[in-house]
Amino acid sequence: MKRILYFLLLVLSVGAQAQTAWNAPGAGNPFIPGYFADPTIRKFGDTFYIYATTDGTGNGYGPAQVWMSKDFVNWRNVVMNWPTTEVVWAPDVIQTAEGKYHYYYCEPCMIHVGESDSPVGPWRNMLGRADAVLMPDRYCDPMAITLDPMVFTDDDGSRYIFVGTWGIYEKSGCGWAKLAPDGKSFTDKGLVPNTQLKDFFEAPFVFKKDGKYYFTYSSGSCHDDTYRVQYGVSTTSPTGPYEYKGCILKTNSDGTVHGPGHHSILVDGDQYYIVYHRHNNPHSVHGFNRQLCIDKLEFDAEGNILPIKPTHDGVLPVSLQKKAQKNVAKNLAYQAKVTASSVLGDDFKAEYAVDDNNATLWRPANNQGASWLQIDLGKVQKFNQVWLQMEYPTFFYQYKVETSVDGQLWSMYADKTQNRNAGSPLIEKAEAKARYVRITITDTQKNGHFGALWNVKVYNATKKNDPEALLPPMPNLDMQAVEAGYPNLHKKDVEAEERINYPNGLVFELNADPSHSSSSSFSRNFLPLKGAGGSESLIREVVKGKYGYYFDGTQSIKTTYDCPENFRYNSAFTLSAWVLNPSVGPEECIVSVCPQSGDLTSLQFGNGRDNTTGLMNHAGSFESIGMPREIAAGEGKWQHWTVTYDGWNERCYLNGKLVHEKNNFLMLRPQGPITIGADQHGGDGFSGYIHSLKLYDRSLSAQEVQEEYKAKSDTDDRGTFDLSSLQLKAEGIGPNLVSITLTDKDGKTVRSGRLDFSSGIYSVKPSDKTFSVTVRDDEGHSAELQASLEGMTAESYTLISEKEAVRLESQDKNLDRDPSHNGPMKLYDAEGDFLLQVRVSDIMGRDRHNTPAYNEGGIIILANEGEHAQNLVHLGVFPNYNCGNMLTTVTRHGRPQYPNQLGWDYDPYLQLQRTGNLIHARTSKDGVRWTEMPGSPVNASLLRDNKVKVGLYQTTYSGNKAWVEFSDFNLWKK
Repeated sequence: MKRILYFLLLVLSVGAQAQTAWNAPGAGNPFIPGYFADPTIRKFGDTFYIYATTDGTGNGYGPAQVWMSKDFVNWRNVVMNWPTTEVVWAPDVIQTAEGKYHYYYCEPCMIHVGESDSPVGPWRNMLGRADAVLMPDRYCDPMAITLDPMVFTDDDGSRYIFVGTWGIYEKSGCGWAKLAPDGKSFTDKGLVPNTQLKDFFEAPFVFKKDGKYYFTYSSGSCHDDTYRVQYGVSTTSPTGPYEYKGCILKTNSDGTVHGPGHHSILVDGDQYYIVYHRHNNPHSVHGFNRQLCIDKLEFDAEGNILPIKPTHDGVLPVSLQKKAQKNVAKNLAYQAKVTASSVLGDDFKAEYAVDDNNATLWRPANNQGASWLQIDLGKVQKFNQVWLQMEYPTFFYQYKVETSVDGQLWSMYADKTQNRNAGSPLIEKAEAKARYVRITITDTQKNGHFGALWNVKVYNATKKNDPEALLPPMPNLDMQAVEAGYPNLHKKDVEAEERINYPNGLVFELNADPSHSSSSSFSRNFLPLKGAGGSESLIREVVKGKYGYYFDGTQSIKTTYDCPENFRYNSAFTLSAWVLNPSVGPEECIVSVCPQSGDLTSLQFGNGRDNTTGLMNHAGSFESIGMPREIAAGEGKWQHWTVTYDGWNERCYLNGKLVHEKNNFLMLRPQGPITIGADQHGGDGFSGYIHSLKLYDRSLSAQEVQEEYKAKSDTDDRGTFDLSSLQLKAEGIGPNLVSITLTDKDGKTVRSGRLDFSSGIYSVKPSDKTFSVTVRDDEGHSAELQASLEGMTAESYTLISEKEAVRLESQDKNLDRDPSHNGPMKLYDAEGDFLLQVRVSDIMGRDRHNTPAYNEGGIIILANEGEHAQNLVHLGVFPNYNCGNMLTTVTRHGRPQYPNQLGWDYDPYLQLQRTGNLIHARTSKDGVRWTEMPGSPVNASLLRDNKVKVGLYQTTYSGNKAWVEFSDFNLWKK
């Protein structure tokens, strides 16, 4: 009774006392144990249902699930059979007059609808096929993105669905569509403009009170403290016009209620409550570890919503407060003494597992191997139920529960070390008489999840006072349908036999010291070096007192084995390297452990000046790390960089000192070999020296990082070049392109940062036959070299050339999968190998370095994929946000973009060259010397069809007009 009476006292005293601390024992907000967002609360019969986005998994990925409760205190979570996608955002469920249930959800950016005889399914798509779309993107209005569906039913039974996000732009707002009586088609549509709703961003929720329509919505950024709830009122219609009234819910003064928003409204009798999400404490790096809260909604005499003071107390709906008093089961573990195998710092204390507070969590220090929590009940007591609320309710955990009278001799209470079922709470029942309870979590479904607990509850249930009876009964789910929809529901990311046990966790080491290995410089085998000149060896030379392997930006090596499964999902790791970078580029990849194949899937360690991804690229803007100032300051010097990740904190060390730290969450996907010196496609090449490179499948401690930094290496100040043995090689690689390299006396390519010589790709005329260059070493010696051009193939290409200026202009256009969104283009047919080249002679706003639109223009390769979809590779000029030149690919799998960060100092010459299965993207200041773009080359197989369209494009991504002007267009087709 202690827990419930304490909670009830908090509820009854809201506003009368000082705010309860977020981590106070018994605090009632959040009222759900887990990470969930975008809640819709509905009451069907005597049961409350929470339909929400599954959160805490990167970008809100998870199965369709629902929380159920009869008393708003005891909640049960179950997974439903549909939708079968892992992207189930902002669901809403309504009950029809006929007693059916309709389930509306968003899979960005489109809405689907399902139907069932029950609030928990089994669901079926009302339109037939499981993935059939009810509302495509921009259905309501060209400026209203289709996201966050909410269904409002008016007094006359009319139903409206409201959708929208990013509605802050001019001519934008919140889309609406009137549902037909069948619930799966529409009779009208339109826009509630942001001229009525100030700063409308997303998450509409409409309700009606005393003849007025209240339009509540979220503003600000969902990632930070600006996220808030605002509203407008209409006396006319649910579609407006609306009068803006103000902000009603925002971040509190101490930041512990952080970014509250994306809410729904619960009406309980004549009382109104707001159910919303807020960011966890401590706040996650991108705001995607959200939790659900409830507070009361109050109105003044004129019907205005009063500002809400968000609480950590929470509130019980009035109709449930008497029912709560009947909950007399005593939690024997509440505020008991606890010990644990380890603790991940003060934010995740062991005592947080026994405080009946869903905002606090015990998390062990390691996300690998077993962890345990031991509870001292104070004396030997009888009990028969142990409840576990794990960190992630929709994933399974393997564990065991043991009991002891004296803390020395232990008996098995429940052995779930082979468990494959998820849920919350997990209830273990057996008669016991003991003082100590120990929970050992032996493994997790998702690789890299911690064995973490929100709450442990211990009960001695009786027939009159059985806490399990307070939970809504398990619904009669069609488990066959659930398992068919989620085939990995009972499958681990990484089975025990797939894990490799490395000594000290060291997966591989590259080391240039001669003493490191007499036979090989690698601790494991590597494939031959693959560079522009074919298979060859890396140059090892002494630079500024250290041995280093030289990479010239076009070279990379790969392991002969695939990246081990140890690194899947949220794995711990350490990457460390001694590097010397003579000239830092925007993206220079030292090693690619896991490639970019989706959000948060990448593990790439680099040494570039990109503000976001220069050091660590995780394919996520919040999760990646750039350290441009520190990396640029080390240009031409040896630096020791180490990045460690323990599954929560990612720490960056420079020369043994911690320089950056943040929490993180990753979804790594090992795919194929590990690549050193470039990304997996050979792009974003590193140009400089690597003395040593290590990869661990564990997180090194700060002391271990210091020891690695201080470890001695071989030194040798000798080392000169015999310039007389060098030869110049000029090889044609395209209709007007030549590759200039140096070779030794045996014809092998010489790559060395100690030589003052610019190898690379150049434009030439067919009449050019010889070349002459001066080569210098770092000691000042020089030699004059000449070469005759070999392999020029201009005569085997057909040239299409247009020297006159072409201007393309548009507004309200886009470049995405939908061809109907395209801006103006000038296209030609092409197949096989080709070279496309143009000069951007002018762009709107260049004279003042400012543009009113998100204006972009350049060259494009386009391949249709059916009637309504396209795949694209385009290289353009996009000065906004300091991007400069931008390489973009658009496929069904995503839209990765790679800027060179030149801003308004962009390269005006652009080039796309298809050679076999690769597309090279290059830029140039003068049209002579070409530089490979970050992200180049692109795998040409994404275009699927050999026959493509190529040419010029322009787009705006916004409502204002803009233009780009081109000249010197050339297309060589083989």
